[in-house]
Amino acid sequence: MTETTIRAALISTDAAFREMARAVVPGPDVGVLLGIELAVPFAEVGEHELKALRGSEPDLIVLDLEDDPALGIKFAQFIAETRPCRFLLVGPALSPELLLEAMRAGAADYMVKPVTPEELSGAVGRMTARMGRAGGDRPRTPGVVYAFASAKGGSGSTTIVTNLAVSLHQLTGKKTLLVDLELELGEVALFLGVQPRFNFVDMVQNFHRMDAGLLASFIERHPSGVHLLSAPYHPDRAEAVSADQIRRIINFLRQHYDYVLVDTSKSLSPATLAVFEQSDLVFVVTSADLPSIRNIQRGLPLIRRALVGGEQQIRVVVNRYHGSESISIKDIERTLGLKVYSTLSNDYEAVITSVNSGKPLVLNGTSRYAKDLRALGSQISGLRNGKPGRGFNPFRNLWQRVHKPNGKRVPTDE
Repeated sequence: MTETTIRAALISTDAAFREMARAVVPGPDVGVLLGIELAVPFAEVGEHELKALRGSEPDLIVLDLEDDPALGIKFAQFIAETRPCRFLLVGPALSPELLLEAMRAGAADYMVKPVTPEELSGAVGRMTARMGRAGGDRPRTPGVVYAFASAKGGSGSTTIVTNLAVSLHQLTGKKTLLVDLELELGEVALFLGVQPRFNFVDMVQNFHRMDAGLLASFIERHPSGVHLLSAPYHPDRAEAVSADQIRRIINFLRQHYDYVLVDTSKSLSPATLAVFEQSDLVFVVTSADLPSIRNIQRGLPLIRRALVGGEQQIRVVVNRYHGSESISIKDIERTLGLKVYSTLSNDYEAVITSVNSGKPLVLNGTSRYAKDLRALGSQISGLRNGKPGRGFNPFRNLWQRVHKPNGKRVPTDE
């Protein structure tokens, strides 16, 4: 057995499943060795079985919960506390509460029985890749993080970030993640029409053992191809998240996605500023009214200080603009000392229909607002009609990324 061989253990009272697992789990010549097999019910596990399991020093445990799911999860928790290892769990369909307990116990994957040999083989293969034994994986280029902030409630930033995520994914085909960090009353899941099983706070609580496989368990997949890391449904759970945890998680997420779009809180709290610190660009959304513009003006010094590149990383987006407002674009630019990056049309009926139906406007909308959002997506991605353009392109020559020890990137002149 080489140093890179993964030692596996199989625990199941199901003889047919054990036979299949013995045939599927590869041998030492391809990197996985099935070192021990236990066939006793969880309630009958004693010192003899525990000693044998510890002696085999497994890196991966294939654990069948069918005998007693709740007790099996407690058994996994006990093992995880005594030896660092990964769990591939199989068994009956679990309730959301039990599934969350399984994740907290260390489950990197859960498969509902009956399981085919092909499914089990694929799961084992994914596990070996996650554990760094598969070899040949190139480190991916870290993605870009875009934060979206608004001057006050009702400015439309959630509508914008939700539709932009869909638009960017459609334009580029790149992996795109939406993160709802309006932790008290976030609504991105509602705007997408999905009901997430897990949320950002769940990820925080499990971040000490987070990898690509476990991350996938906390992500909700939208039919458009966009992924979502939701805010918690209950506002009181937001208290469990610190600014430092947000910094570390945002930096982790950029390692796994090409685009990470974050909807932030309306307040300039430490948590919101932590998002800005980790962002490549901050899109400040406003409407052409005095309270919004005044609030942005008051908050700009804090935002600038949070950004490595200062105001070079700020993009002002004027929402619901129809050109007849008493406050013009030039007035906004003069007041803020920043150029307006984009304007979006006012189309209340199309937007409210989209929100109430849980269907992003850019998927099938023909309104002027949907067209403006697609144009903004093209502008951000540097594409025009699916072809390279002269807009901001984070992967080419307008920004050169320089990694600093804290994971932030510095925009520099070429």
